[in-house]
Amino acid sequence: MTTSSARVAPVDGLTGVQVVLLVALALFVPAQLYLAIPLSATFGEAFGVGGAAVWAGSAFAIAYAVGFLVFGPLSDQVGRRAVLVVGTVATAAATAAAGVATAWEVFLACRALQGFAAASFAPVALVLVAERIKPERRAAAMTAVTGGLLGAGVVGQAVGALAVDAWRLPFWVGAVGYAVTALVLARLLPPDRPVAPTSWRGAPRTMARLATTWPTVAVFASAPTVFGGFVAVYAVLGPHLAATTGITASGQVGVRAVGAVALVVAPVVSGLLSRRGPRHLPVAGFLTAAVGMLVALAGADRPGVAVAGSVVVVAGMGLAVPGLVGLLHTLVPAAAGTAIAVNTCLLFAGAALAQPLAASLGYRPTLIAYTVGLVAAAVLVGTSNRTPGGNS
Repeated sequence: MTTSSARVAPVDGLTGVQVVLLVALALFVPAQLYLAIPLSATFGEAFGVGGAAVWAGSAFAIAYAVGFLVFGPLSDQVGRRAVLVVGTVATAAATAAAGVATAWEVFLACRALQGFAAASFAPVALVLVAERIKPERRAAAMTAVTGGLLGAGVVGQAVGALAVDAWRLPFWVGAVGYAVTALVLARLLPPDRPVAPTSWRGAPRTMARLATTWPTVAVFASAPTVFGGFVAVYAVLGPHLAATTGITASGQVGVRAVGAVALVVAPVVSGLLSRRGPRHLPVAGFLTAAVGMLVALAGADRPGVAVAGSVVVVAGMGLAVPGLVGLLHTLVPAAAGTAIAVNTCLLFAGAALAQPLAASLGYRPTLIAYTVGLVAAAVLVGTSNRTPGGNS
């Protein structure tokens, strides 16, 4: 399958207002995924399911990851704006349904539908930026959008922590917000360009080719550690602080919000590192996040140090995500749309597994496991210009 990015030469087709809109949506759309982290215990009490409530987040994340593999190729078929608008309408409907669900099974199904519909945003928006913005502006715009995706983790967790006593409210407000967003997208995004007809059978063939090419395999293998590490560090940090300091759920809002500071710094640093080559940015991101994990581990008995470590983790992720997207665009420009969809799927697959894993391992083992994983990811990506046998 040939992607739109290959068929159409990149032009400066997005205005500053449109890029700001995409960044705002990157912050807003995935926030429902992270909402479940601080609300897990609340869901367990509300539905009487106890520890099984952690799957409220994972059901969303798994469906979210699967949805990327559908909506990325679909946007090649029918256009970027069409997928974004219809997908946001569907997200609004699923979010409203989750907000009124009274049975655990129904709520879990609604969370999965939410995740699947919300998957219409991230890969499509990233490809839209890649194909509509000139190379000299693309890195900054890509970093801003991916920074929004990471910021959604901070926003979603903060909102969830504030809504412990009124957990349905974020769903109702979110449903209205998504509905309004769909109208704004339809009005402000540029019209879809005509695309050459492609066959759905081409998408699996392209994915299979990417899965057998070493540089892209290395990128894909590293992807689950990114959002997985991001979710894991907060999944263990909140309960750990509550147990050691007695901090309340509302007090943890500030802890999570501090991480947003790192997202302001990431675009500046990424602009400097990207000039050194496509692999420097993701490798620096992985290693920075690994250092943050070690700082949080060393600060197990010192809350301030542990929180500082979480900020460093967020900073590393803010570099790694746009770094991986940019590297894929460099490695496989003719299949960038499909490659980015697969990579985004794996990013959130890592997020889906992180919370149950963190809940079973606990504070120290979780941080050790992700430190090792992040270092391994840095090695994989850093050496991905060589074959596994060692030849360039």
